[in-house]
Amino acid sequence: MAPVSGPPALDALGDFLQALVRIPSVNPPGGEGPVARLVLDRLQALGLDGRIVESAPGRANVVAHLAGSGRGPTLLLNGHMDVQPPAADWTRDPFAGERDGTRVYGQGVMDMKAGLAAMLFAVDAVRRTGTRLAGDLVLTAVADEVSGGHRGTGFLVREGLVRADVGVVCEPTGDAVRIAHRGALWLEIEVRGRSAHGGRPWLGVNAISKLARIMRALEDELLPRLATRTHPLVPAPTINLGTIRGGTKFNLVADRATLELDRRLVPGESLDAARAEIEAVCAAVQAEDRERFEYRVREVMRVAPAEIAPDAPVVEACRRAYRAVTGREAALAATAGFEDAHFLIEAGIPTAMFGPYRRTAPDEPRFYSASGMPDEWVDLRDVATAAAIYARLILDLLG
Repeated sequence: MAPVSGPPALDALGDFLQALVRIPSVNPPGGEGPVARLVLDRLQALGLDGRIVESAPGRANVVAHLAGSGRGPTLLLNGHMDVQPPAADWTRDPFAGERDGTRVYGQGVMDMKAGLAAMLFAVDAVRRTGTRLAGDLVLTAVADEVSGGHRGTGFLVREGLVRADVGVVCEPTGDAVRIAHRGALWLEIEVRGRSAHGGRPWLGVNAISKLARIMRALEDELLPRLATRTHPLVPAPTINLGTIRGGTKFNLVADRATLELDRRLVPGESLDAARAEIEAVCAAVQAEDRERFEYRVREVMRVAPAEIAPDAPVVEACRRAYRAVTGREAALAATAGFEDAHFLIEAGIPTAMFGPYRRTAPDEPRFYSASGMPDEWVDLRDVATAAAIYARLILDLLG
């Protein structure tokens, strides 16, 4: 294996990462096109063949390819370009890409524009070794991950635009390789009652009151059952009551009320079964109520949970690369959130989640992450180390 010369220069890495952060790509609505153009220009300058593919107007995805000799496997490195909306209490401009020493601040700098930068600088490091790869390298920079990934990695998989033997989703994982993530089911429950004057509420049916009963049943009856569904790596299933809307005026009985909820699933759970459980709660509340009301459950988004074997070859390769560069062992872990790995795993591509650019504090809670929090930042030294680890991984699997 040709030696990697070492981590990239921090100034060059910092300049590129700042450029990424300074292009707002908040999802919704996304608007990943300018980020995609910057990423593709950089990859083409490194000699990769690539193109931008839109899943919808303004929803850009980059697919780039570095051909090997045909004597090895194909490795896919995947990262997303969209970021969450910034919180209200930033003390800096979230899109200024401010640099303070080795820190770069910005919305989405950790999740996960640092990962994109590490991927690209890893390719640069591999090219500088002069190694002709035996296998092919595919890089994808995708849209829409923070809202489910269906216009990003999901779109590329559905359209047959990515094929690989193994994959790595370069999300921030700290000193660990993630082998599982939870799924998500976003549902909207709309309750319909009957309007009446607030002075004569007995003539109406209050949709807010009925929806409140459904919410109590979800938390008091369904959640305890979900808590018994354990998994060795991820938290038990959860329900988050995200938003509630209803009513029109102080003195009118509310005839409509809507709840948006987020149900998280552990590997092994079925999305259809999870929806059916929530519908059953609604039906039971309706059946027990003496007043007539209607309800409707509408699915907004679904992401399947996923996991791969802890001894899968791609997991072991990630751990070898981490050990070779840092001299330490990478733990096995999982995430309480969802990632794009499930799209690739469902397509038959064994995929690990591995982003060793997130600094892990010794006392950090198991599922804590500062991604998306005010004053989000990343240390360029960690990003440079991640680039060196990715370069080692590429040479190990394809060199």
